[in-house]
Amino acid sequence: MDKSEIQSVLRDALEREIPSSQVELWQAVKAGVRSRELQRHGKGDGKMVRVPRFALVVTLMLAVFVLTLATPQGRAFAQNALALFQRADETMLPLVPSQEVAGRSDRAVPTATPPAPLVSIAEAEAQVGFDVAELPEGLSGLTFLGARVYGDVVHLEYETEDREGHLMIEQSQTGFLESDWDSVPADAISRVGVGHVDAELVAGTFVIYAGETTAQWNPDAPILRLRWHTNGVWFAITKSGEAKAIEYLDQEALVEIGEQLVASLP
Repeated sequence: MDKSEIQSVLRDALEREIPSSQVELWQAVKAGVRSRELQRHGKGDGKMVRVPRFALVVTLMLAVFVLTLATPQGRAFAQNALALFQRADETMLPLVPSQEVAGRSDRAVPTATPPAPLVSIAEAEAQVGFDVAELPEGLSGLTFLGARVYGDVVHLEYETEDREGHLMIEQSQTGFLESDWDSVPADAISRVGVGHVDAELVAGTFVIYAGETTAQWNPDAPILRLRWHTNGVWFAITKSGEAKAIEYLDQEALVEIGEQLVASLP
């Protein structure tokens, strides 16, 4: 079972809002434990049904799982377990002395990572060892620049003619490249669907304003990010910039691009 299937199971359980008063598994678990104890000590009327150790362990795990989801704290924990974005504890990030003061955050490349050379998709696939999902056709208003490889993560990069707008499609079999700059406040995350797969969408980013010693979360910054996981591949789409040529790339458009990528998987 991959992460998307686990997400579906957890979400369905959460939505049922199971009250703890209605959970009856615990009595069955206690009965099974009592039965084993009687057998172990040679007690009972000889009619006890043996409970296999594996079945007992599974029952115990299921009971703990359901009891956990029956509480608000358990539901919150399960929601966090599905996180595709790293949650930020605060809406401000401290700066280190080497960071330049600027009016916006540059999302074109991973933070603090020098740009890798642009290569073809075939060359990127040879480096990472898996088939990279490709769009069946170009994107309006954008020119495909090529692929960059960071470790085992592939970035497909697109740019507008005036270089004021960018789109990046990230793919990996091991997870996302993360830093504090990639984290987001929990209330900035929207849950959406890419086909039948659960995804997370975030508008905004942390930015540094002139004269400030901290970076502040700006939900109106021209950054839109979509993340999901399916078929063993982690996907992220990032739109940045205010170029008119890509104004059409809203939430619905990014989800459509995501669905095209999923459809192209072998």
